[in-house]
Amino acid sequence: MAAMFEPNGWQKDVLFRIIEERKNDLKIAWIEKISSDTDSFSPQKFGNGQIALQIERLLTGMAAFLSRGNHDDNERLKASEIAEMLTGISVQHAKIGVPPVDTAFFVLSLKSAILPFLREATTGDPHLFSTELLRADQFIDRLALITFDAYSRTREEVIAQQSRSIMELSTPAVKLWDKILLLPLIGVVDTVRASQVIESLLQAIFDTESLVAILDITGVPLIDTRVAHHLIKTIAAAKMLGAEVIVTGISPDTAQTMVKLNIDLGAVRTCGTLRTGVAEAFKLVGKNI
Repeated sequence: MAAMFEPNGWQKDVLFRIIEERKNDLKIAWIEKISSDTDSFSPQKFGNGQIALQIERLLTGMAAFLSRGNHDDNERLKASEIAEMLTGISVQHAKIGVPPVDTAFFVLSLKSAILPFLREATTGDPHLFSTELLRADQFIDRLALITFDAYSRTREEVIAQQSRSIMELSTPAVKLWDKILLLPLIGVVDTVRASQVIESLLQAIFDTESLVAILDITGVPLIDTRVAHHLIKTIAAAKMLGAEVIVTGISPDTAQTMVKLNIDLGAVRTCGTLRTGVAEAFKLVGKNI
């Protein structure tokens, strides 16, 4: 088969000229490669034509980048329009749950798609074919790294947001009665969650103008010095807003542990059970039950 390009232009522009002059054929080959090797980019997830549109834009961006000089320049690549496109695609994939390996494959499959075009463009010159294949592989690998990095950062942001949402759901401040709040704690209380507890409780006291807040720790498996200090800080902050805090649910084991750790809750109003705590709260607001 005859070579696709004139010999004068091979060494510098083979990859660029393949993308520029055979873009439609390359797009079809790329789509077929993606469709045949994974189900993650099905029309059910992306809609008809969306993958084709993404690939069309990527190929246009690649041609524009390659036309402006050496494509071995990593810094220029990271700051290019093609990197911005890949980041947008990665964000979309991460948000709809496409696995990271499939997101990487989305870009890396271009290697298989472009291989026949490279072979055709360098017919009769095995050395040139090897050289251009290596350059194309390295270029596509860098595109894949940009894609995977953007995907990872997006997934971390999504996970962090989900963690914050779960944390908010796990520490709800409930208006139990007029002027009485209930904040039940369940699970391990670490530094981050303790800060969120303080913020949630104080905001609820302010919003509802409550006079009493019941902090129930029945579901907290471990009370250590750190957790106790957070409780004390919470109580002190609530008093600044004019609210009395009642701590309920301290088990016998927890009480013994706190004594051994020399944790002083002498200034804290406590009740053994939530039931007695609720009764105490009603007394503090002048209600008889």
